[in-house]
Amino acid sequence: MMDTWFVSILIEIVAYIISLSLSLLVTGSRDATVCVWEWSSRSQRVTGVDGKHASPRSVLTGHVERVDCVAVNGDQGCVLSASRGSPLLLHKVTGELLQRIPIPSNYRTPTRLLITPRCQLVVLFSDKAGCLAVFSSRGDLQASQELQEQVMAMICDKEGEHLITGGYNLTPVVRSLSTLSPVLRLAPCNSAISHLALSPDQRFLVAGMTQGAVNVYPMDFRRITEVTTT
Repeated sequence: MMDTWFVSILIEIVAYIISLSLSLLVTGSRDATVCVWEWSSRSQRVTGVDGKHASPRSVLTGHVERVDCVAVNGDQGCVLSASRGSPLLLHKVTGELLQRIPIPSNYRTPTRLLITPRCQLVVLFSDKAGCLAVFSSRGDLQASQELQEQVMAMICDKEGEHLITGGYNLTPVVRSLSTLSPVLRLAPCNSAISHLALSPDQRFLVAGMTQGAVNVYPMDFRRITEVTTT
């Protein structure tokens, strides 16, 4: 007899992300809640206590509108979530609200979130041409940068020193996380960049394009750091 497994979800999921450790799945929903699920990378599914019926490990509340984007850092044990025109919410994965962070008044539409290894909070806003902002885990604004192009993907290195962005300008851009200023522009892709990923040893950057192709770039973050500090 085949094993059966299912999760019954009665509300629409708007955003989701899996932690780098591949152990947690976080979903944001139209009903303004964020759910944290146990994720099995081996079976590629949510796991339940009885192996058949899965339920959220925790439900995070505090938003009043639908949750548009989420981020998780399993090592730090925290979840960041955002709704349009509302404060960012930083929770523990267990459900405790840590911070309610006001967003800049001239930006109302967060589209991407990221929690760095140093627990800095990176927010991409899509208003106008776009804006990047970095907050501390206490909610202090540490850096912001208005963009000249629409960004669709971003990723940071393991040390939490550099942020890589990509989008409709076709070019992956390496930025300093302390200032968000570009420090290196890589060779352009053939179409807009929709996804970015680093190899486990950080020696290669993979840029996925909207047309379905990928570009692979050699990376040397140590050299980038040396160049930018001299």
